[in-house]
Amino acid sequence: MKKATTIIITIAVFVLIGSVIIGWSVYQKKKDVASQPSLYVKSFSDDNFEKDVVEASKRQPILVDFYAEWCFPCRMLDPIIEEVAKELNGKAVIGKVNTDKNLVARRFGITKIPAIFIIRDGEIKNAFYGVVPKETIIKALAEFGS
Repeated sequence: MKKATTIIITIAVFVLIGSVIIGWSVYQKKKDVASQPSLYVKSFSDDNFEKDVVEASKRQPILVDFYAEWCFPCRMLDPIIEEVAKELNGKAVIGKVNTDKNLVARRFGITKIPAIFIIRDGEIKNAFYGVVPKETIIKALAEFGS
């Protein structure tokens, strides 16, 4: 009886460890995919924010998605942002800022993510927090010339 219990516990431990390893592996793959640049969505950083967002917003609206890789709602928003960028096809610049790697989020006082800012003429014209429908984002961008 004792031997059977030991075998069951050993199997359970191996299953648990295997599940953790597989889960971590899947998480790492998804994290790597989420952090890769997109054909339609730019990556903004502390280094390029002034030029690629603030200055560029004088020519066309800029949508900035402030996110973190560990943020589940941010991951839910990823495909929506991608769809917006594809649909607008250059009528507005769409980009993302990783708040864990860039301090520019502090400049705007961002305390919760995802945070979506629409910037035009160097100023925040609209802001959304959380997961927002594609139509809402497109409508908001249209107000500022997309």
